Amino acid sequence: MMNQTYTGIQKSTGRRLIALYLALLPTLAFAQLSVRLYADSSRVETGNPYVLHFEAPTGLGMPDSMNFEVWSAFIPEGNFIRVGEWRRENGQLLRDVTVLFFDADTLVLPPLYIHLAGGDSAVTNEWQVEVYATPSPDDMNDLAPIKDIHREKTLWTDYLPWLIGILLVVCVIAIVSWLVMRRPKKSTQSRVVEQLPHELALRRLEQLRQKSWWTSGKVKEHCAELTFILREYFEKRFGVPALESTSEELLKALQKSVFPQEYLTDLKYVLEQADLAKFAKGVPGEEFYAYSFDFAQALVRDTIPVVEESAQ
Repeated sequence: MMNQTYTGIQKSTGRRLIALYLALLPTLAFAQLSVRLYADSSRVETGNPYVLHFEAPTGLGMPDSMNFEVWSAFIPEGNFIRVGEWRRENGQLLRDVTVLFFDADTLVLPPLYIHLAGGDSAVTNEWQVEVYATPSPDDMNDLAPIKDIHREKTLWTDYLPWLIGILLVVCVIAIVSWLVMRRPKKSTQSRVVEQLPHELALRRLEQLRQKSWWTSGKVKEHCAELTFILREYFEKRFGVPALESTSEELLKALQKSVFPQEYLTDLKYVLEQADLAKFAKGVPGEEFYAYSFDFAQALVRDTIPVVEESAQ
């Protein structure tokens, strides 16, 4: 009789422990998702840069390392364009990773484990992204022909905004200089100078020219890097969402900005040739590479802000 009573108590206790575990299981699973994985959009066109954001609370401590092997079936190693460093921003630890997708599909990126400096590890959530195909060359042939630019007569009032802007810039520089001169000088001073957008773009264009990828058959990689450098410059210089826009969307956004409109026709040609190489296995003519380099460097130099020119 006592054995039966003892057995009944054991079963009752076991059932209570199982019920408690099931009740706590969602909480434990949620607590494990310490790092948030997200992107600005859940859709991207094949061949266009796609930026993934990692966001972790500062309480986790600075992450030590990340292993992307679990994503190798979805994103080959060569498709990682840029893996940024962890940075502190608005009380969070942030990191950006830019990748490329060349095949249209709906992908579900599995959770990614992140090693922390203290020996612990954290895990991200999974992320679903829809990769849609770029229009084929046949579709591009159906596009309407490019119309010539209609130029209006130049009036003195056209330069009035520039004159006002220059005067404002001069006033701001004078005020800032006056405030700096009034500051007591410190014996030691250290600071980190961030490269200006045009300086970074020109340096990376020259590095890409020296690599000469197209001479070894890496035409797609060359065109992807070239357009990424231009898109990154447009986003920082003109404030347009260039990194995650299609070529058509980018051109429309630049038309509404202070981007020099006389460059739009040549920019459209460069983007179309690069898209054909990235998505349709097209191979531009040999003259395209020198032309695209010269055009990109001239475009960057001609769009350096007036303030930056005055400061040099």
